[in-house]
Amino acid sequence: MARKQARPEVAGLFVAHHRSVYRRALNLLGDQDAAKDVCQEIFVRVMRLEDPAPLAANPLAWLYRATTNLCLNQLRDSKRRQELLSSWPSEEQHTGSADARVIVYRILRDVPEDLQEAAVYYYVDELSHEEIAQIIGTSRRTVGNRLLSFHARVGELLQEKVLS
Repeated sequence: MARKQARPEVAGLFVAHHRSVYRRALNLLGDQDAAKDVCQEIFVRVMRLEDPAPLAANPLAWLYRATTNLCLNQLRDSKRRQELLSSWPSEEQHTGSADARVIVYRILRDVPEDLQEAAVYYYVDELSHEEIAQIIGTSRRTVGNRLLSFHARVGELLQEKVLS
């Protein structure tokens, strides 16, 4: 009979990691209230875990990935996307850094989820390929390949912008 893993104490995890979870959510969502909601939801999910093994092995990596996935899902939600689009300047209004934000938003919107995830970890969080591989549960080589694919897609999108 397999021995069941001990469930990490949720209160202890919260005390140790809630700031990291909140900062990650705030970085991705840009909204304090939404980040607080995500932080709360992540720790509710910890309490509901049936198999705590992935969490027990590396709690911060699990929490970080769960937070990222939840935030990206919220950003993909059509209502949320509409709110984001309405808050961005129109193409006629944007200049300088606003122009860059519009381009970055369009790129992230138009690339597959696995490329988004690798790009956000690498460019926003400034993690190494090895750290990203550990968080997303893949090889370092796969991370590199995803970033190369992301670069190719960025080139295509920028070329479309220059030619249009």
